[in-house]
Amino acid sequence: MCFRPPAVGKPVICPKCQKVNPPNEKECKHCGEPLKKQPDN
Repeated sequence: MCFRPPAVGKPVICPKCQKVNPPNEKECKHCGEPLKKQPDN
């Protein structure tokens, strides 16, 4: 089987305030903006 586990440890950058958030965060810890999952390809 060759499936990849979900990417863990990839920080998410808020589109609104450009601050870095922990991976798998639903919304920005700084400004509260909802974070979209980045497609990982």
